[in-house]
Amino acid sequence: MNWQRGDVVLCRVPMPSTQLQQFKVRPAVVVSADFLNRASDDVMVVPCTSNTSRPIAITQYLITGDETVAVGIRVDSIVRCESIFTLNQSMVLRRLGKLSTETIDRINNCLVAALSL
Repeated sequence: MNWQRGDVVLCRVPMPSTQLQQFKVRPAVVVSADFLNRASDDVMVVPCTSNTSRPIAITQYLITGDETVAVGIRVDSIVRCESIFTLNQSMVLRRLGKLSTETIDRINNCLVAALSL
């Protein structure tokens, strides 16, 4: 399937603590460009975490309130743009929802900060 930038997806994420041998299913946001998603077998994503107890960094965006329902996640979650990674598209299980254009712009700002662009 061709994922689109701003899609909130459920994916199999390799766990570094297991030498990437074990996986957990986690939500993530697709951040790779649409033309790359169509042309490549890979997709770039940033993970979401429901651990909202720490202060939110400039590289992070909080999905909260009505937006959680709109994007298809169950609880308030932080999008961690400092943790960008690439997955084979086969590791993306399904689409949960889509971020609004306004939220994608905020994610862009977080990515700019994370990558010092």
